[in-house]
Amino acid sequence: MAALRQWPTAFGAIDYDQLPVALEELARAHARRALACTGSREPLALIDQAVSIGACAESLLKAVLAGIDIHLVRGHMAGLETTLTLAGRPENPDRPLPDLWTLGGLEAAQVLNRVTPPDIHLPEALLTRIVTVRDSAIHMGFVNRDESERALADLVVLVDRVLAIRRALGQDTDWAAFWSPIHLERADALLRQRAEPVVELIELSEQSLPLLLDAAVTDADPLEVMAPVAGPPGWTAVRKEAFLAFHRDRALHPTCPNERTFVITVEGRVVGAARLEPHGDEVEAGVWIGRSHRGRGIGGRVATELRALATRSGARRITAVTTPDNIAARQLIDTGLGARPHVRGDEVIGTAELG
Repeated sequence: MAALRQWPTAFGAIDYDQLPVALEELARAHARRALACTGSREPLALIDQAVSIGACAESLLKAVLAGIDIHLVRGHMAGLETTLTLAGRPENPDRPLPDLWTLGGLEAAQVLNRVTPPDIHLPEALLTRIVTVRDSAIHMGFVNRDESERALADLVVLVDRVLAIRRALGQDTDWAAFWSPIHLERADALLRQRAEPVVELIELSEQSLPLLLDAAVTDADPLEVMAPVAGPPGWTAVRKEAFLAFHRDRALHPTCPNERTFVITVEGRVVGAARLEPHGDEVEAGVWIGRSHRGRGIGGRVATELRALATRSGARRITAVTTPDNIAARQLIDTGLGARPHVRGDEVIGTAELG
């Protein structure tokens, strides 16, 4: 079987082992094209911008993966031909274009997070608007100037995060070279303007449970995040084990989980947890956030997402319970969940109908 010697890229044929470099160069070209299209009134320029936003993100993520192991760009539905081609031994090396089934942008982010340490994970939420804008333009020719501008800002943040991951992996990175002198000032300005942190709810797993415990121990009192456990105050070994056992007996129970628990991440870092516990056609919501991350609007965004998740689950109502002296939680129930709180004994309860 003949070896694949070169890849046919838009910049010319490049040697087999230079694919990561070529993918990054393609990402750079798309990033600059996306910025160059800003403000254009020409219809196809809007399509070009939307496509380049998505193509930049996908190419850059694949460049990182290919730099780790070229087979990581292989798509989940890929067959033997993709595997052989990525190995440099295609069945038909004379084919004008290689027959490959590779990852999409969101899949590439998920794979990257699986193969890198948790402390450098990429917030997958950054891809949501980028992929939507790109796909709408490609498949239906739909564009929205304002949404494209937001996706462009997301892309600038994504590039910043991915380059940080590349540095941590020992791969070459250069922010200024990526954007070029022509577009660097605009990219810097977008990065400064995009100050709102990326907040995600990610389903709790055995892999993320230790990270959740670390966040609780570092940034919360035990009574804020779990039921009382006898013993001296603080995070004793017994309380830590009780915390893990509690979640393994509920959301992580192997056969009968009785709630959905999510780790709350800010810029990829675990800062708290949220839950939805079903009771017939109603779900009860709960949230805790580490002290150093309170007062930044994170709770409101989490509550809004919990309400959306509850609605998609088919629940008809969502409730939350807190204490009269917890003013922040009462505001969260009111403004985040859209449930007017009322006092019942020593509890404050909020219930909202879901459409």
